[in-house]
Amino acid sequence: MDCIRELVNLVTLIEEPIEVSAIFGRRRIRPVAFLWRDRKYRISRIVGAHRQRKGQYIEVYYSVISEGPEIYELCFSTDSMGWSLVRIHSQG
Repeated sequence: MDCIRELVNLVTLIEEPIEVSAIFGRRRIRPVAFLWRDRKYRISRIVGAHRQRKGQYIEVYYSVISEGPEIYELCFSTDSMGWSLVRIHSQG
């Protein structure tokens, strides 16, 4: 008898400001670590990025992986020049 495992993708909405260490280059930003709830997360890989215009400002979203299987969605806003943790994707 075959056993079928179903993976469930859990998304947790966070929407909290965070501190991010990033490298700012020409027309490019690369986050390398972030601090959330007194814990530092080193970014091992950026798995996706996109920009979204909000009026005259731009928000840049990054999907990143730290240690573990979770994917963290970070956002940099040119309005506030600040970062936020938008949501966490995990498998349960």
